[in-house]
Amino acid sequence: MSAVIEDGAGAGRAIAANRAAHERWALRSRVLVDVSEIDTTTEILGRSVSSPVLVAPSGGHTLVHPGGEVATARGVRDADSIMVLSSATGRTLPDVRAVGGRTWFQLYFGTDRDLVQRVVSLAAEQGCEALCLTADMPVPPLHHDGMRRGMASIAGRDRLYLPQPGGSDLPHDPRLTWSDLDWLREVSDLPLVLKGIMHPDDAIRAAECGVDAIVVSNHGGRALDTAWGTLDALPEIVDALSGYPTEVYVDGGFRHGREVAVALSLGARAVFVGRPALWALTLDGAHGVTDLLELLRRQLARTMAMIGATSIADLDTSRIRRIAD
Repeated sequence: MSAVIEDGAGAGRAIAANRAAHERWALRSRVLVDVSEIDTTTEILGRSVSSPVLVAPSGGHTLVHPGGEVATARGVRDADSIMVLSSATGRTLPDVRAVGGRTWFQLYFGTDRDLVQRVVSLAAEQGCEALCLTADMPVPPLHHDGMRRGMASIAGRDRLYLPQPGGSDLPHDPRLTWSDLDWLREVSDLPLVLKGIMHPDDAIRAAECGVDAIVVSNHGGRALDTAWGTLDALPEIVDALSGYPTEVYVDGGFRHGREVAVALSLGARAVFVGRPALWALTLDGAHGVTDLLELLRRQLARTMAMIGATSIADLDTSRIRRIAD
């Protein structure tokens, strides 16, 4: 079970690259600033959250805790954050939404578009605030033996709403193109977040297609096994979207509020955490998820105070320096 959560594609180079990218940036302090009050609130798609740390979509919640995604949603609600519910959820969308709080729905496109449309409609009916389309998995990734065995061991278990249920892999449609975003806009008026952007040209294309936000992401190292971390890609993508209203988020190996401060200084509006939420859920259910998000918020606030930033708006490139290539 641990391999399914912890491992990635191939030899795990992309997982290592995400962590290594965090080591290439240093924060720069500004002194003699009144930091008696630190404000970590920010706006995500037009609504305020207590901090810019959100929970990424991931399957497997019912594999580590009996409450599964319902418990995760409760923990996220109590932390005043946002949860992106995976289409590989082990609990139904109505059950998760009954908890309250803010939920987005993560979407995989399979070949059954009628089912995709039904799921999208359900997400809107249940009060999800956005659709988060995963775009970086057109074909099954290359997994090593341990990961393949782990995926095979949970095939068909606790994976609702997948357009092609069953088997050891998630649904994939290699024919998916930018034109499919037009179709998705026709069947849903929910805000659209495009996850899996690692190239500035794709970021621009997304903005020109009217996508509301993008997530700079390499799927937690579970798609393309390459030594290119998300923080390596983030600055160029932020620069490319200068002048566009598209919000930029990022995920990939975030483990401390200090690293969140770096990402925000590089131009991200929010950071998503994936594996840490599952670890917290495993340890203490909903309370563990709340505690994790609150810990990251406190770490972010303390880091901001140490560098003389009293609000999220104060975090910009003047606060950081690249220290290694």
